[in-house]
Amino acid sequence: MSTTLPFTPDTTVKPEVVAFFDAPTNTISYILKDPDSNACAVIDSVMDIDYAAGRITYEGADKIIAHIQEKGWKCEWLIETHVHADHLSGAPYIQSKVGGKLGIGENITIVQ
Repeated sequence: MSTTLPFTPDTTVKPEVVAFFDAPTNTISYILKDPDSNACAVIDSVMDIDYAAGRITYEGADKIIAHIQEKGWKCEWLIETHVHADHLSGAPYIQSKVGGKLGIGENITIVQ
């Protein structure tokens, strides 16, 4: 396996990173914003699950949506680095509110 990148990384670029801790799922989601535009990506968003009540809410996802809208950013990507039953993805919900393309690794079914 080659470790050579097919491009030269620009280490001078510093994206803005905003973290959102979701207490009900004990998960951290992120927004990464391009410093040279209003483009952003959402990483590992979640739905909130109340197991006792048997319901799903979107309080954590709504905070991410509100932040993107308040800043006037354009969501380009919603990226999932891992998906498990204890924290379901909020990406389709966020996508329905602020747009963006969904991205996840092709081997997701192997780790689920």
